[in-house]
Amino acid sequence: MEKTKEVSKKAVTPKAETEKKSLKVQIPELITFLQAGSHFGHKGSAWNPKMKKFIYETRNGVHIIDLVKTRKLLEVALTDLNNIVDKGNVLIVGTKGQAAGLIEKSAKESGAFYITKRWPGGLFTNFDHMRKSIQGLVRMEENLASGGEDLVKKEILLMERQVQRMNKVYEGIKFMDELPKMLIVIDSKVEKNAINEAKIAGIPVLALIDTNCDPDLVDYPIPANDDSIKSISLFVSLFEEVIKDGKKSESLRALRTNHEANLRNLQTRYIEEKERQEKMEEEERLRMKAMREGKTDVQTSGVVRVVKREKNIEEEIAAAEAVKAESNSRKIEDLGLSVRIEKALKESGIETVEDLAGKTKDDLKGIKGVGEKAVEEILKAIK
Repeated sequence: MEKTKEVSKKAVTPKAETEKKSLKVQIPELITFLQAGSHFGHKGSAWNPKMKKFIYETRNGVHIIDLVKTRKLLEVALTDLNNIVDKGNVLIVGTKGQAAGLIEKSAKESGAFYITKRWPGGLFTNFDHMRKSIQGLVRMEENLASGGEDLVKKEILLMERQVQRMNKVYEGIKFMDELPKMLIVIDSKVEKNAINEAKIAGIPVLALIDTNCDPDLVDYPIPANDDSIKSISLFVSLFEEVIKDGKKSESLRALRTNHEANLRNLQTRYIEEKERQEKMEEEERLRMKAMREGKTDVQTSGVVRVVKREKNIEEEIAAAEAVKAESNSRKIEDLGLSVRIEKALKESGIETVEDLAGKTKDDLKGIKGVGEKAVEEILKAIK
């Protein structure tokens, strides 16, 4: 019975090994870690007793990390990370100053999610709600790039501020539609909230642990100096090499590139449409101005063409007759003549301007009481 069990184990083990992807990254030699200062820990007074097994010696009151153990644990961690990156994405967290810039640059190039400002509480434990907020951020960016359709200026300003505020926290985790398959932490003591949520969500944690940290809190502890920029840079570059070859990492890089290109296209189309609208409004303004002046007609091409008005003869004749009828119906009193002349005209039977029509100079002189000067005054008044 025991032999049967042994045979079955031998049959299963090679199959499991063939499923693992070989690690292409070369683990640095000890001298590389020494040159980066990865062996320097904290002072003896600030240590965590659980780190004792990873401490080589104490020198001038400072703990020296055993880099042989560091190298072995790093190889184990990178091997498992190498297999995980084909199944899902990785989240790298490092919010302290010396790590933030390195992590952001590395995560963008490799195709990993990253958080460098502050840990958003509930990212893992309340993921559904956080995912909606992140998706809302992407939609707001697209809306703003399109010019904020259906929004007034104040609403656009408020949205811009909200996007800036949200990007400080969520910029590195856009398009995170599911929980990451691994959490990488640079300082396990600083990022304790992220580690606690990862443990609740069942996400494995890989972390650099200095001599003041608790190695039992993480699944893949890598004892090393987590304060030196050189040391952090060395490990981050190794993580980057492994993550970059992952299938999911390639998809994330493509998503980010497409999103940026989409925002640029939306912005370009908005600017072009705005310029077109402004041009049309200006042409319409000039056209209306020209129409009011009755001189020109502004074409959409911006060329001004002089247009002659077509005369409507019938309308003009009717208008002339109306003016003539109105003039003829006026009374003598409306001409503004002197009282003496008005009296002389009325006594001769002339009451309206129409009665004067056709009268010659001699006819007017023949009227009693109308002399040469009176005739000139009458003719001048009826013109």
